[in-house]
Amino acid sequence: MIRPTTCPICQHVAPQASVNAYFPFCSERCKLVDFSRWWDGKYQIVDHLDEDRILELQERTDSNSQHDSGDAEEY
Repeated sequence: MIRPTTCPICQHVAPQASVNAYFPFCSERCKLVDFSRWWDGKYQIVDHLDEDRILELQERTDSNSQHDSGDAEEY
């Protein structure tokens, strides 16, 4: 038997997407509560970075900032 989907906000049963425009939420209210939590930074996607990955991202950021400052000088 397939278990019904519960709303991640209020834990009530959320009707399937075919009849519920707010799926996987049960209502517009719960959808907006979730959006608000993302907007306020209460949810975070954590990416565990090793030292090599951090250095790669720093180099990419440095090269982008140098490229951006070079564009500003042309104007």
